[in-house]
Amino acid sequence: MFQCSQCNKSYQRKSHLLRHEVTHTGASCSSCPYCNKSFLKKEVARRHSKICAKKHNQPPPVAAKPGRKKQSCDECFFAKTACDRASPCSRCQSLGKQCSFGAQTPSTENIPSMSPSPSPSVSQIPQRRSDPFFFLAHFTDPSIKQDRLAIAETAKCSTRRHLDPIYFQQEEPLLPHDSLSAYMPGFSVADLFLQPLSTPIGQLSMEFIPESTFASRLSNRLSEMMMILVDTSNSMGLANAGPQNQLDMAELNSLFTTCNLSVFISAFFQSLHWHLPIVHFPTFDPAKVSNPLLLAIFLAGATYATSQDGPVFASRILDVAEEYIFRQLANLSSTPFPSSAPYLLPSLEVIQGALIIEMLQFGQGETGTRRRIRIIRHPCVISTVRSLGILQSKRSLTPDMCNDETWRALIAEEVCIRIACWAFLADGFLTVCFNNHPALSIFEMDCQFPWSSALFEAENASSFNEMAASYTMGRPLPSLREFITRLLDENATDDLIQWSRSLVGEHLLILIYAMHSLAFQARTGLFGWISTNSIKRAAENWRSIWDSVSSIVGKEGIHHLGYPKHAEELWWLLTATLDRASGRNVNLRYLDNAATDDLESLNNFIRDIKGPNRT
Repeated sequence: MFQCSQCNKSYQRKSHLLRHEVTHTGASCSSCPYCNKSFLKKEVARRHSKICAKKHNQPPPVAAKPGRKKQSCDECFFAKTACDRASPCSRCQSLGKQCSFGAQTPSTENIPSMSPSPSPSVSQIPQRRSDPFFFLAHFTDPSIKQDRLAIAETAKCSTRRHLDPIYFQQEEPLLPHDSLSAYMPGFSVADLFLQPLSTPIGQLSMEFIPESTFASRLSNRLSEMMMILVDTSNSMGLANAGPQNQLDMAELNSLFTTCNLSVFISAFFQSLHWHLPIVHFPTFDPAKVSNPLLLAIFLAGATYATSQDGPVFASRILDVAEEYIFRQLANLSSTPFPSSAPYLLPSLEVIQGALIIEMLQFGQGETGTRRRIRIIRHPCVISTVRSLGILQSKRSLTPDMCNDETWRALIAEEVCIRIACWAFLADGFLTVCFNNHPALSIFEMDCQFPWSSALFEAENASSFNEMAASYTMGRPLPSLREFITRLLDENATDDLIQWSRSLVGEHLLILIYAMHSLAFQARTGLFGWISTNSIKRAAENWRSIWDSVSSIVGKEGIHHLGYPKHAEELWWLLTATLDRASGRNVNLRYLDNAATDDLESLNNFIRDIKGPNRT
């Protein structure tokens, strides 16, 4: 309830309170253009002006445009993010952009289309970058304090995703289909980014959504997760640092609500999911998935629904969740592993949760946390993936006409392949950014390439069958290990030309990380086994494939979401690394190959590349 400070009258909505408070000031907010009579309420003034126009034989007032008037600055308005309406606003200040309030609301023809594109992994919004290190410069910039991984930028470009109500037919629904839009017209999960959850979105609060719309079964899951966090917190010995550092149910109650669960899951699949697409959204059931995976997705969504003052929850909640998830991961070593992908599902969900929380913690920017993830957590993930045989994952069925049961079996196999590939990408990320020695070799990657995002994200078996027909037309791709071997071969041009027609952005990202891993190993003592010339040749082959794929994508006017769109930056970084590593009198800390937990050495290296004194 919102209470007036002058007369103690209470209102359920803040907008009603603000309208009431005007009555105490005696100021008029609207007037009739025909008789100049003043009114406190705009809707009363509008009704009066219609009558007054007829009385004075004047044309009726112009109809008001639907929706709220633009209140944010021009930059925040076009980015569809929250604006504090200061001059300049804090977002423009932090991004170094010019803040203005002069532009008019654009016509619908000029607004970038937010409708689903041919592939859910792409968007019609062009990439906003003017230099070859747009993302890496942002990520390594010491002045950037929030969203280093640029997840919020992805959320603005991706389309809204709703949980399928079929999962809640036997229970009360999590939310009625499109209920957020019904309660809050124009709502988008992207609107939550950089907004405090404790304040109403626009002038509407979610507190009035009926409790009856939420699932009791999911409430029990949330209560279970809260108890898990409290028990884990107590077992970690946080009490030694003071009782204020322990988690308790009262602290978690305001965060772990069914309302937040719906919003945070949607936020995750609209944002971080495109950077780590290892969870299948169309079959995701929050009432059935394991606690480690649900907890990781819930906290990831909560992290990117933040205010500019920081996250909506204490960072120690992430630390406790990380501890719990990796304890569950360690327990997998004591259980027998089934050989069939569908029966691996419980184990896979723990690994999925571990990969998500690992990436989430890296985005927080705390040096001690990075060191723990790099030295302890990440090797544990790689060891588990290796011991489960996931690195050798192959499809037993081809993507073809299938029923719902066959489709789900195919998805289970694809999830195994994606876990292997994105575990490899996580390993490559640590090598590129922090000079961490690779824990996983590309020559261990005997799995197949993942499907394109469009095929993986197909909503049902029928949609999958339609896309699978075109997917099987190209030449089948070999395993990752065989492809990188041929990429290094100077006599493999014909194979590469044929295979390149079946490659997509995700594949090229995996391959460029593989070459970074090889380049790091080469300059740390393996020059006798593989030469830099072979890696340079592979890099040039990769660039040719990238240009051909990009030209097709460019003609369609679409661009990748997530990290595949940054793959070209990694190529620039690789070529610069190879050139400088083979030169003389090179005095760059990034090329010392000593592992680090800060981004200063990479940032300085990028600045050296972009500087005037180029070697």
